[in-house]
Amino acid sequence: MKIGFFITARLKSSRLKQKILLDLNGKTVLDRVIERAKQVKGIDGIVLCTSINTQDSILYNNALSNKIQFYAGSEDDVLERLLCAAKYYGYDAFVSITADNPLFSIYTSGLLVDMYKKEQHDFINTKGLPIGCGTYMLDVKALEVVNFMKQQSDTEIWGPFINRPDFFNVAELQVENALFDEKQRITLDYPEDYKFFRTIYKSFKTEDVPSLVDVLDILKNKPEIRLINSDKIQLGVPEEIMKKINTEFENNKKKAIGFAKEIDKTLIPSLKQEKAFL
Repeated sequence: MKIGFFITARLKSSRLKQKILLDLNGKTVLDRVIERAKQVKGIDGIVLCTSINTQDSILYNNALSNKIQFYAGSEDDVLERLLCAAKYYGYDAFVSITADNPLFSIYTSGLLVDMYKKEQHDFINTKGLPIGCGTYMLDVKALEVVNFMKQQSDTEIWGPFINRPDFFNVAELQVENALFDEKQRITLDYPEDYKFFRTIYKSFKTEDVPSLVDVLDILKNKPEIRLINSDKIQLGVPEEIMKKINTEFENNKKKAIGFAKEIDKTLIPSLKQEKAFL
């Protein structure tokens, strides 16, 4: 069983240009994500998953300097890009995060790996953490089934394709003591978010890799930091996109069951929940 950590990264952001290359106390945002991924227990490798667009080619240097693997795939079809990267490097499953989340939980990411090794869930979701702190776990064969089912090529929003306990073997890791709920944003989209992250990282030495517990303690003791980006709201999945995804899913269920048998993937609809404490 080979398990990876996949970092999805592109340079197409419009609100905050090339945000993942911005500096956070001596290292880029992307470098901060990579250094956290290296501390996740139980993984066999890290893959930087980007696109074939020429503007993203400079990210290869980040992968090279950090001594991690690199894959360039579809510009818009994130699901296909992740699947192709997994097959190229021979992974059976992987933890996933986007590169605009430089303070994701290292600890809970390791718990996802443990959960997968025990029961090989198709998809594991982290609940109870602020936005940008939770990672996901995906089984590659389940991802192959999802890729077969979908019809659209733009899958930047991919969670609703596989977070379906009525069809896949899904698990949830519920964090009980995160201090702040899932409405708190710790993700990089706006200039105010960048100011927020710079303030956090200035509380540590350049070489430090702060735990999420340390970060949340800072936010608790210095509530003024939370106000820096408090007026920004995380957008949900638009209703029309969800409707399209649901229609595609229902229309292709029968075909997917047959395809799953072809690739020797057993589909077991289920939902399991586990609790965790930081």
